[in-house]
Amino acid sequence: MKRPFLLAAALMALLAGARLSGQSYRSFREEFDAIRQTKLRIGPLRLVPVIRITDVGYDSNVYFADEGSPAVADATATLSPELRGTWLVGRSIILSATENPEFLAHARETALRSFSNSFSASLRGLALRRFSLSAEYHDLSHVRRSLSELGRRIRDTVSGATGSLFFETPRGTAIGVRGGVDDFRYLDVASGDPDDIYGRSLDRRETTAGLEVYYRIFSQSHFFSTVTWRSYDFRYPESAWRDASSIEASGGVRFPLAGSARGTVRLGWKSFRPDSPDEKPFAGLVAGTDVSLRLGRVALSLGLARDNAFSYIESAYYYVDTAVRAGLSLYLFRSFRLDAGVVYETMAYPEPQEIWVDGVPVIVERREDAQRTWSVGPVVRISGTVGLGLTYNVYRRTSNAPGFNIRRNFVGAFITYSF
Repeated sequence: MKRPFLLAAALMALLAGARLSGQSYRSFREEFDAIRQTKLRIGPLRLVPVIRITDVGYDSNVYFADEGSPAVADATATLSPELRGTWLVGRSIILSATENPEFLAHARETALRSFSNSFSASLRGLALRRFSLSAEYHDLSHVRRSLSELGRRIRDTVSGATGSLFFETPRGTAIGVRGGVDDFRYLDVASGDPDDIYGRSLDRRETTAGLEVYYRIFSQSHFFSTVTWRSYDFRYPESAWRDASSIEASGGVRFPLAGSARGTVRLGWKSFRPDSPDEKPFAGLVAGTDVSLRLGRVALSLGLARDNAFSYIESAYYYVDTAVRAGLSLYLFRSFRLDAGVVYETMAYPEPQEIWVDGVPVIVERREDAQRTWSVGPVVRISGTVGLGLTYNVYRRTSNAPGFNIRRNFVGAFITYSF
């Protein structure tokens, strides 16, 4: 089922793959065998092209204007082709690269039109039949609502590198270490303001190191456990008070990539400690769960995401983002289904913050926002697992802080690869 209104993507960690992701590890042999099945080849290169077309339709509130302000409507579309190429060198080296340009189109709001491009390259090798070493460079850029509290799409860029070393057994058990450095950059593409509030508040470098363990419990399912340390160093001196570090321990089960049950269940505990003694730390449950189950003509999906995220608001520090998602698909015919879904999300700010209303500052002691998204629509199979869908989404946001109540509707089309 397509994530409604790109909201579900914003619920998870920013740009999966650019940060340590405990549940995403695949053994060298598993990846090697999957690449060998690639059908499209040019010489030694094995190519996997993907065309993503989303949000082709009508948006009633492209700037996320508050209910008391005039809303601007527009027709939109997002085109995102991707090409991944791999080269198997012998039986112990995997070279890969991915190119993903993306174009966001608007019919009338030309300031929101944008082009971005993401690129990554990696090298993975197997030594002594047991040790898997990998290194990756990435420069990933998107124009979207990358954070739940954002009131518009902005450009977020993540540039950096990761490396890992794992010991793998023939049974599929793996234990290893992973580390990386990422630079996060944010820019409001529509404003043209050189003193960008998003970049000034959020630009930072994150350094990560982690220990990960995977244990196969069924033929294609794994139990995993991770411990990750991360430091946050902000780019601008006026935001240095945001510097912090965190440590997170989590575990869960990763289901197979194919079959009636798919997805990942992850729960953990995170301790986030600001460098400044004046800021409030965070300690609590974190989660990244997304599972689906197919039973005959009925498919169910559930998701839970919880973590703390930095706020772009200068008088705020961070908020605790908790989201629950549920989806239902009814396969009425072999090539036709109906999708319905709901996402309920809360953003809780632990510290008082200053909100300006009509030029007057207002102190909100315990701000909490609630976001709700409902979606419904049909999907028609085009070929194999590829389908063409129509969706109608209703988005509502309410807050105890003035100026953050938002209503937004969207109707449009998309292409899915999971019919």
